Amino acid sequence: MRVIEGVMLLRQQVHSDRRGLLVSLEEEASLPFPLERVFFMKVDRAGIERGGHANSCDEFILPLAGSVTVEVDNGVERASVLLSEHDRGLWVQPGILIHLRAFERGTTLLVCASARYEDTRHYEAAQPRLAGPAPAAASLSPTLPQLHPAALACPA
Repeated sequence: MRVIEGVMLLRQQVHSDRRGLLVSLEEEASLPFPLERVFFMKVDRAGIERGGHANSCDEFILPLAGSVTVEVDNGVERASVLLSEHDRGLWVQPGILIHLRAFERGTTLLVCASARYEDTRHYEAAQPRLAGPAPAAASLSPTLPQLHPAALACPA
């Protein structure tokens, strides 16, 4: 689901049985970019804010525990998204300014990125020239990874 130009909420496939839940992330199946870096952040105190910059790479932010409000700005549009479901993550394309705020205590976020840290530039403001249009479910081109259809269908 498109949030603003350059930002999409993507649903991940969940496998559930009596043992619990399993969510996997795979290039071309659930991530719309080549995976170069994975990291996680855990926030245990109230009042913490993260981000405050735009990146030169794609990022996918998935909450593993807790919740966070992600504010995104592409230089023209702004929006806030509450991430609280383990099967819904936010794809943020290059150039989008992001602020992570209102962390619930104990929140853990998994972040996948299309570039290594040392190869990534950070900007204090949105960089619209870096952001590309987010593909619609029906218009994914052969040059883009073919996402699993469920990844693009994310009801509000």
